[in-house]
Amino acid sequence: MDQEFSRRLSMSEVKDDSSSAKTLSAAARRSFFRRKHKHKRSGSKDGKDLLALDTFSNDSIPLFEDSVSLAYQRVQKVDCTSLRPVLILGPLLDVVKEMLVNEAPGKFCRCPLEVMKASQQAIERGVKDCLFVDYKRRSGHFDVTTVASIKEITEKNRHCLLDIAPHAIERLHHMHIYPIVIFIHYKSAKHIKEQRDPVYLRDKVTQRHSKEQFETAQRIEQEYSKYFTGVVQGGALSSICTQILATVNQEQNKVLWIPACPP
Repeated sequence: MDQEFSRRLSMSEVKDDSSSAKTLSAAARRSFFRRKHKHKRSGSKDGKDLLALDTFSNDSIPLFEDSVSLAYQRVQKVDCTSLRPVLILGPLLDVVKEMLVNEAPGKFCRCPLEVMKASQQAIERGVKDCLFVDYKRRSGHFDVTTVASIKEITEKNRHCLLDIAPHAIERLHHMHIYPIVIFIHYKSAKHIKEQRDPVYLRDKVTQRHSKEQFETAQRIEQEYSKYFTGVVQGGALSSICTQILATVNQEQNKVLWIPACPP
């Protein structure tokens, strides 16, 4: 009987130990998650440069979380002293830009392309030296978008409508130029083909042209959507321009935050 009592007592102690271990484990997990989701406030200058999950406050954004470490992205505020250039991407963009300039000449201006007769090496050197943003090869010359042309327009208190490829957006960022990038989204090639305007789109868009534009827009959206500041819905040109104007006004008045340079 003494042996049976001893055996039962041992089993009871094992269960108690197991129950205590589970309780401690659960408490540890609760404590860990409380620490994990707690945002640390800081009144220092570095703290003010960190971006919060909900607002641009003194906190920071965790890019990933695990049981080992937390990573944060530092950002810094950019004071835009002049109007930001605008890059429109998507179908019928040339017609849209023409309408914006004609309907709001005091607000928008197309960036002039400088014709340069130079070697490919000389043009690429200009890009490397941050003098040129982008270029297009023509027969016997290059059409070049220069930094000087962009700044000349923005200093006149007008938005510069850029004519560059989307891959040049990153190049602009390295030059500390932060464009408002707007993508025109159409539902289908048929939707593009149906568009008409008595002034700006008198000629019918062919089926082949509408298909090419739609497929090109799809590729741009897939590869460069991370740079989009806003997306407007395709349709009547007047509606598109109204949406673009509202987006530009909204983004121009926003506080601009960019990834901070590493210390």
